[in-house]
Amino acid sequence: MASVTSNTGNTQGTKILHYVYDPLCGWCYGIAPLIEEVSNTFPNSIKLHGGGLFTPARAVTGGQSWKEHVTPIDERISQLSGQVFSHAYHDALGNTEMVLNSLLPISAVLVAEVMGKRDAYLLKALQEAYYLDGLNISDKDTLLFIVKKLGFDVEQFASLLSEISETQIQQHLSQTQQLMSQVNGRGFPTLFIEDNQGYHLIPVEKYLGDTKRWQQFIKESL
Repeated sequence: MASVTSNTGNTQGTKILHYVYDPLCGWCYGIAPLIEEVSNTFPNSIKLHGGGLFTPARAVTGGQSWKEHVTPIDERISQLSGQVFSHAYHDALGNTEMVLNSLLPISAVLVAEVMGKRDAYLLKALQEAYYLDGLNISDKDTLLFIVKKLGFDVEQFASLLSEISETQIQQHLSQTQQLMSQVNGRGFPTLFIEDNQGYHLIPVEKYLGDTKRWQQFIKESL
């Protein structure tokens, strides 16, 4: 792993796996089984950072051209990771009324962190809702439908979600970008371990589709 000195001054001797993700990133969905392994085995040693792949300034609308652009990428991700991209999802890609915006699902993940550190749990559910069920997770009503199914207190969730301002979410994205610069991250997903020596970038592509090898790496590294 490549090492970079940390500015956060982690002197507690604890190790943290930092995960820079986007809910609408296909490659992030590709490593979902790896993230699930960490969140199940070391639930207090993982920290999520939303990246903002699609923002209001860079929003994408579904349609045939978008579907044709994304499909070969998804096929490559599926080939390497074993993750399934459903027919419902591919049909949704062609929907010209679907606007992809990462800010709302990232905000939802932040709320889930506040509500009992269930952020990794919600992220997995959002990815499955999008890539398996073909749901638009950039839509607030859809988000609330998902969190209700997961057993969250929907009223509390909706209240906390409404309290996150655009300024706050932009600050979160800026902090993520600063971290990415520190570790020389190159997009989504980026994984790195923080210890009292600094940040250690993980070549996550080595572990795509190889959960057993990843389990061994995590046990040795966290």
